[in-house]
Amino acid sequence: MTTTHHPSAARVPTDRPHRGIQHLLHPQVLGVIIGGSGASAFVHVNKDLLPGSWPTVAVLAWTAALFVCAWAVLLRPRRLRDIGPPRPGAGLVYSASVLGMLAGFAVGRFVLDALDRPELMPAVVVVAVGLHFVPFARAFGAPVFGTLGWTLAAIGVVGVLLGLVAGAVPVAAAAVVTGVVMLLLMALDAVRPGAPS
Repeated sequence: MTTTHHPSAARVPTDRPHRGIQHLLHPQVLGVIIGGSGASAFVHVNKDLLPGSWPTVAVLAWTAALFVCAWAVLLRPRRLRDIGPPRPGAGLVYSASVLGMLAGFAVGRFVLDALDRPELMPAVVVVAVGLHFVPFARAFGAPVFGTLGWTLAAIGVVGVLLGLVAGAVPVAAAAVVTGVVMLLLMALDAVRPGAPS
């Protein structure tokens, strides 16, 4: 994943592979750290709404996905791309996307409260978070954001639809799945052949 440009963070020699842990401020590394924090929040905030032993399963799945992501992004040697300055207007796209996401949270909360269905909110959050990633793909030249954004939005929509029928459990499950999927998609992006890294 990519974050806003940091002048010194992008100056990584590209003549040999590097471990991400040696360049924590590089956008390809820092973005995953931030994204991984959000992914982890999805899991840990929602796992206790799952019945029976499913919270334990959720933690085990999260642990495995986090390990895979940490290996792919921080420990596995790879060529980190020399990130230049962001495209013109990228900052505006970023700001508008974040504001749109926050507006999605607020509108979603208002609508769900009016319908007396507040238990659907975690899935609405997943949809809003997913959609806010989509414009980043073009603005930052990072296609992973499109994949991540549309995948999360789809999981969130499924969570809302199942939640309308079956209540809070499928909504919580969708949020937990979102966290695990985020970690795995970020890991996959770091190791895929032809990745710009």
